[in-house]
Parts: sequence; C-alpha cells; structure tokens
Amino acid sequence: MNLRNTDYENYDYREFWENNKRLYEDNSERIALRRLLAGFNKKDKVIFDIGCGYGRLFNEYKDFGTMVLIDSSINNLKNARRRIKKFLKNDSGRMSSVYFIASDANNLPVKPDCADVVLTVRMIHHLGNPEKYFDEVARILKNGGLYFLEFANKRNFKNILKFLAGRMEVSPFSPEPLQVGETILNFHPFYIYSLVKERGLLIKKLISISNLRINLMKKFPGTKTLLLFERMYQKLFSFITLGPSIFLKCVLGKPGHEDSCGGGKEKIENILTCASCRNGTLIFDKDTVKCRSCGRTYKKEDGIYNFKAGI
Repeated sequence: MNLRNTDYENYDYREFWENNKRLYEDNSERIALRRLLAGFNKKDKVIFDIGCGYGRLFNEYKDFGTMVLIDSSINNLKNARRRIKKFLKNDSGRMSSVYFIASDANNLPVKPDCADVVLTVRMIHHLGNPEKYFDEVARILKNGGLYFLEFANKRNFKNILKFLAGRMEVSPFSPEPLQVGETILNFHPFYIYSLVKERGLLIKKLISISNLRINLMKKFPGTKTLLLFERMYQKLFSFITLGPSIFLKCVLGKPGHEDSCGGGKEKIENILTCASCRNGTLIFDKDTVKCRSCGRTYKKEDGIYNFKAGI
C-alpha cells in the first residue's frame, strides 16, 4: 500500500474548514472532546496536541498548565501560532505556556513520561505505519496518562451500504486499512483497538462521531438540527460504531515508571530531547537548540522549534 505524504507546506489546511463548509464535522468533534475532558483537572497538567494543524481545537484545551502543539508542517505551525496569539489577545504570560514543535510523529523529540494528556485528531489517517506512532505515545505518556485518539472508521454505515450494494470492492469488515485517495487510510476499529491495547493503553470510553455526515442533510434539516441529533447519538448509541470517525479515551498503565516532568507550567527544557540520539541534554539559545551529546543543532524560528532537520 503506497501512501503519499500530505503536503501541508504547500496547502493551507485552513481552507479545508473555511466558510463553515465542515461546521457539522467540527462541532461533532468538539462535542465528543468536551465529553471526554469533562471533569478533568487541566490547570496543572501537560497536554500534547500531535498533528495540531493550524490549532483548530486549541480553545478546547486552553486551560491546561502547559500546551505543546506538534505538527510536521512548519506552515501549519505558523498559522497555529498566529491564531493562538490572536485568541489569547497577545497575552505574553499565557503564550509562554504554549510551545510549537515541528517534528515527525514517529520520532518525537520528547522525553519519556512527560505528558499527562496526548490528543490526536485527524492525523493517524496520514500514517502508513501507525504502530510506530502508538509506540511514541506510550513512551511520552505518564503512568496513568490519558490518550484521546480520533481515527477514520473503515467499517462505517455508508461503506457497509456501498459494499452490500456492490459499489465497493473492499469489504469494510476486513481488518486491513482502506486507502482513500493518495494520502488517507481508514482503519477497522478492531485493528486500532488491538494496537493501543498492545501498548498498555486501556480503552475507557468510545464515542462514534459525525454520525449524520450527509451533505444533503446539512441543508435540510440543517446543521443546527443535525448537531442536536448528533449529541443524542453520541450519548446513547456510540456503542454502535458506525460513524465515519471514532474517538477513544485511553488510560496508560506503566507499572514502575516515574514521571520525568513535573506539573503546572512546565519549561520546554524539561520536555524536549534530541530527535537524533534521543537521550541528549539540550542547550537552548535564542535561535538554536543544540544537543550536548551528539552535537546535532536545530533551529528555532518564529517561535517554532524545528526538529525535522538539523543544521
């Protein structure tokens, strides 16, 4: 299966969401995320939004003590930083607890046992090998940390109908991923469940989302009414995982592990490590970050730490 990398350096991801074209999908994801975060004490916690895009969901986790936004696209991160600065009204105090990191999701420049929460939305469908990424999630999460994962559901109601009608060759019930276009993979739920469980991530809650994603219904009865029914479906029928997307809430159990990060407002020096040797102490200057162990140097530009390539 050949999966081409999504080029967000030359495509402005904001266009995908502009003019409320996907207002229903956006709100469906927010409804689920708010339910999953309900009652969680965010104040003294560290959250990683991996595959953050342009920071679309930032206002859903803005009250965390430390927020680390990671994306492979510098362009996305620049847009995210501008958007968040505007949202926080250029409050330098609050911005000092928000960090922007350019990195490969399969090789995160993050120390082990650092994250209280990891959030991944609309990202793993771009990964040809999600196993490596889940290894990284388990590595950086603290013992008892939470992982919120959204993934594209291969076994959704629309695909089942298409398959039964003979309009889809690949069975939605088979375990292998379904490639959509050149850059997206839809996954069978059981495949994802098995991957997270193998890494010590216990699934505590499951929410089927965007269950009424039909363009005609966005016009009639309209998005507002659709979202009313979406709330009801998510609350009552999520065990019927037929939506085009699924949200998971997982808890990590790592017996014997101690947290390497503290709590509250965490300094970036206590979070990052070298992306090359993975265990080096970093020296932070104004415009660069250098690994004391292997000598690799990375750029910091426009408030973004670029760990995709060394200088």
